Amino acid sequence: MIIIINMIIGIIGMGCVGKALYKSFCMKNINVIDYDINYNNSYHFILEDILLTDIVFLCLPTEFNGTEYDKSAIYNICDYLHDKYKGSVVIKSTVEPTTINKLQDKYPLLKLYHNPEFLSAATAFEDFHNQSHIVIGKSNNYNYNNNTECILEAFYNNYYPHATISICSSTESESMKIFLNTFYAVKIQFFNELYLLCQKTDTNYNNVLDLMLKNNWINPMHTNVPGPDGKLSYGGACFPKDTLALLHFMKANNSPHRILDATINERNEMRL
Repeated sequence: MIIIINMIIGIIGMGCVGKALYKSFCMKNINVIDYDINYNNSYHFILEDILLTDIVFLCLPTEFNGTEYDKSAIYNICDYLHDKYKGSVVIKSTVEPTTINKLQDKYPLLKLYHNPEFLSAATAFEDFHNQSHIVIGKSNNYNYNNNTECILEAFYNNYYPHATISICSSTESESMKIFLNTFYAVKIQFFNELYLLCQKTDTNYNNVLDLMLKNNWINPMHTNVPGPDGKLSYGGACFPKDTLALLHFMKANNSPHRILDATINERNEMRL
């Protein structure tokens, strides 16, 4: 069993996810070194300070570039850390399945994990701070010894003891994350279709929805129409890029994708 004493945690990328982690860690009195490429004054840490940490969380953007996620920010950081860093590198970003294995092949000296987040932009801190399920994905291409295998799990057990921890392969954790986000988008699109049908039949959608939800077989999340932005279909920073990334990944692997293809096309029509 690993005892967590005076551990120093790094965070690279202080966007929505990075800020949520930082606030939560600070509230738990964890020693944190945070870095963002946009830091430009003497009051912040520099990238070299990350080398002092035991675990570093990469909370870096992965925008869709037309064919895949743009993972250049992740590669740039791994380039820097590869022959310098001795701790564990935890990637929070949403990426295509098999990404961590490819990174591990390219950077064999790094101890890489995939640890996806489950949060909404509006409640990012609350979602992370009160998380009930933590997924830790390990690369198949790294020979973890007992200590490196357990350090991330030990960290979470110590500071987030009420959360259930699932250990799996990094490809499984990558798949789970992008599958979840895409499923939510498909669910939203289907309920938008039901909403529009109710309008055509002069039926109260909210009353019908309430009846559907009362049997407890359907989770009420992602069933409100219009959405939080007052528009039809799905928006936000994640669902549009994640659905496109998964669609292209399906096509690249010659896998059936008609449902997702139709979802994206109809979504684009509704959002015009």
